[in-house]
Amino acid sequence: MKVLKQTKESLDEKDLLKKANSESGLDSASELFQFYLELVYGVCLKYLKDSNKAEDACMDIYHEFVKKIKEHDVENLKSWLYVLTKNHCLGKLRKEKRDQEKFEQFTLVYSDDYYHPLKENQSDEKLQNLKDCLDRLNDIQGQCIRLFYYEKESYQDISEILQMPRNKIRSHIQNGRRNLKNCMEKK
Repeated sequence: MKVLKQTKESLDEKDLLKKANSESGLDSASELFQFYLELVYGVCLKYLKDSNKAEDACMDIYHEFVKKIKEHDVENLKSWLYVLTKNHCLGKLRKEKRDQEKFEQFTLVYSDDYYHPLKENQSDEKLQNLKDCLDRLNDIQGQCIRLFYYEKESYQDISEILQMPRNKIRSHIQNGRRNLKNCMEKK
């Protein structure tokens, strides 16, 4: 077993774990974390792929470590800390992905860069052209466009109606808008 050096005396990892569990201060827990800091940083860098994010994650993990080390009876600190670090990083990645999906959904629905088939004040001729182009879309794109724009259904509602994942619904609506725009420009 590796021996960790402390300023006054040498203690092994198990002794430091016992002290960290029983003491009210942070000395032993901080020393344990410091010993594995390179491991924690390496795992964070592996998952987050950005040194600044990895450093921030190390600080978050340190605070989490100090709290949880007192709550858990840890047998193998290195393995336990690795799993704690990995789970923290995966949680951050999932949160970033959710935030990105929300942002993309917002920009897809509200951006002027995308063709909106039901603009106000369209002439009867343009509305007829739109109907013709809508009829030319493949079945699933046409259904998604109709449900979204005419029936005012949300992505989630359309997903449940058509029994498809939301990201597929979003893709069909986006592709349908693009196809409608191309069709309308030809007329």
